[in-house]
Amino acid sequence: MKKLLYLFLMALVVFGCEEYNDQFEGYDDNPIDLVENLNYTLTDEDYESIGGDPGDYYNFSSYAPAADYIPDFLAEKYPTLDVNSAVNVTYNYYRGGLNYLDYLTEASSYELTTADYDSMGEDSGQPGKYNNFDSSTPPEDYLPAFFSSKYPDAQNGDLVFVTYKFYSGGVSDVSEYYEFDGSTWAAIEVDLPEGVTSYRLSSDDYDSMGENSGQPGKYNNFDSSMSPGSYLPTFLSLKFPYAMEESTVAVVYKYYSSGSTSSRAKQYTKTAEGWKEYQSTIEKTDQFLKTSSGWIFDPSVLFTMSSDDYQIIVDYVKSEYGSEYIDSYGTQEFYFGAGAYYENFDFRDGKFDSSFSSGLEAAKAGIAEALLPIKYPNAVTQVSGVDVMYLVTIAAYDGTDAEYTLKFQCTKAGPNPQFTFIE
Repeated sequence: MKKLLYLFLMALVVFGCEEYNDQFEGYDDNPIDLVENLNYTLTDEDYESIGGDPGDYYNFSSYAPAADYIPDFLAEKYPTLDVNSAVNVTYNYYRGGLNYLDYLTEASSYELTTADYDSMGEDSGQPGKYNNFDSSTPPEDYLPAFFSSKYPDAQNGDLVFVTYKFYSGGVSDVSEYYEFDGSTWAAIEVDLPEGVTSYRLSSDDYDSMGENSGQPGKYNNFDSSMSPGSYLPTFLSLKFPYAMEESTVAVVYKYYSSGSTSSRAKQYTKTAEGWKEYQSTIEKTDQFLKTSSGWIFDPSVLFTMSSDDYQIIVDYVKSEYGSEYIDSYGTQEFYFGAGAYYENFDFRDGKFDSSFSSGLEAAKAGIAEALLPIKYPNAVTQVSGVDVMYLVTIAAYDGTDAEYTLKFQCTKAGPNPQFTFIE
């Protein structure tokens, strides 16, 4: 009896399992796709596993581009992800130092004293009379001889940043560079990157940061206990209170280390958050896409239009086509059909200009002509040799709500970039 009961239970288990497994018929032939959109930040261990220059320096660069290394890394890290998976990888990127700063720090700083002016003559019409230069006693008539006497052993290419008094209705400080060409000294214009100005800290500048022990004004320099990065952003905000965003200043300062004082320089740029120091290594995030042939670098820009994006188009239409295309609230335009209040394009007849064959064609034109050039004024056509695409998801209304994702290619780089719709 027990034996018969045992055989019955075994049969139930076997047939039950077969019946349960029948619902997965064909599973082995058609596995479920594993498509993911992930974010990942490389660690030190990741760089070491990647090897080469990235493994040595823990960053990528123009000489060791991320696009050449990360695809293999992702293939090993995510072997089960399927085609169309995407990973946004954040990594360190070395963009290089600023060589021109070295040139600025090579210059000696010198501020003329009363004795210096007197040495150039104290009679009427000479600098020592009032201890300054003016239009009748210009510095270029006196400084070359003065520097030849002061620096008798000067070598070709030596540079001096000189500060002197100049009278023009009032006395003010003027600073400029003088360079020795092997025979004479002459004022020169230092070749700075476009948009960059230079500024050398004066004794008064250091004093303004505090003159007590442990403050820059005590000895008119910075050191390891007084980091320039702790003082210069605040100093620049006070020195240049009306500087516009993206204004860039190369600050030359004195730094004491190992028993001596030398000149150093940093580049700062004005941002919405204040003055920010140039960093040779920055964080970058790039997208990589899994394709049928493996992982590839994909610089595509993907976004869903927000109310602000629709308003960009509304404001553009008002500026370019006239107020007659704008509703009384200023949030809807009837040329491309964009509306910021409803956050969509209106595809209904009469809600867009009749020159377009459909609401969708009007939306494509509005995005290409107005939105993308304004939203991405510095767009580029390629990154690392890959064409840059913009995938824009829009909402639309034609009696019912709908959603479209439209693809555009940047076909002319900024400024004033151009975008073309891709079928």
